[in-house]
Amino acid sequence: MAAAPRFALSQAYPSQALKWIIYQSPGGLIDTSSRTLQPYLAEQGFNSVFEYVRGASGRIARTQLYRAKPDGYSIMTEALPEEILGEVVYNAEYKVKELQPVAGWFVNAFNLYVRKDSKLRSFEDFVKTGRSQRLTIGTIGKGGPSHLQVMLLRSRLKLQLQPVHFNGGAPAYAALAGGHVDVAIGGSSTARQAYTVHFLGVFREGRDPALPAVPTVEELGHKIPNINEVIYINTGPGVPADRLQRLTQAFTKAIENPEHAEKQKKVGVFPKLITASELKGIIESRYGMVTEYKSELEG
Repeated sequence: MAAAPRFALSQAYPSQALKWIIYQSPGGLIDTSSRTLQPYLAEQGFNSVFEYVRGASGRIARTQLYRAKPDGYSIMTEALPEEILGEVVYNAEYKVKELQPVAGWFVNAFNLYVRKDSKLRSFEDFVKTGRSQRLTIGTIGKGGPSHLQVMLLRSRLKLQLQPVHFNGGAPAYAALAGGHVDVAIGGSSTARQAYTVHFLGVFREGRDPALPAVPTVEELGHKIPNINEVIYINTGPGVPADRLQRLTQAFTKAIENPEHAEKQKKVGVFPKLITASELKGIIESRYGMVTEYKSELEG
């Protein structure tokens, strides 16, 4: 007798709009890309309403998702490895491995860039100089993914890098343009500034579609883990398997819609489906890296 109500509940899903949590301000990459995806999810029978829950680099939003009723009606756009940093470095209440990834669509690859008039004309110039003298490098935020990428870069190549932390890519770019830092690290959206800066290399498996002429650090002969921001949908613990499957199928079809892909490109996003299984593998690998550099990220 118990099976019948569960079946009926599954058939009724969704019967109301999803609450789609966005942890960054309106107009940012996560918001813009999620809004671009939203109507294609609606075509799959899932209407949604955005709820902006800002503060603490997403930890407030994730805690809300973690505590949400496990009915499949609360989802969140995530930017891995921010959620791991929140748990490991900042002791957030939520547990990342208890959250349930649904599907992803974008790898926001980090890159290194300098002013057009910089003496650092290549990644090798950067490495050679960084081994002989201190270089200041602007990050997108203390204790965040770009900070972790800089820590790995400094450690693996034995460079004298001094991180200077900014609250986002725009102020880091402004600091570089003003000559206040020697180098800066940015995401794929930095490609919009290509006419004012010179790119040294990209941290990515394969070239960044936003910067196809810029070589990857691996191409240049350096084995450094890529700490890219992977944009994906998360839902809370305990969502029933049938609802999670239905949600996954809907997002998969929405992400793979060719019209959706073309619209994402107009906002600087080059989408490609990232499955829940792939996301779990990336999460597992990032845990070790964040734990290894926890003290530096806290300091």
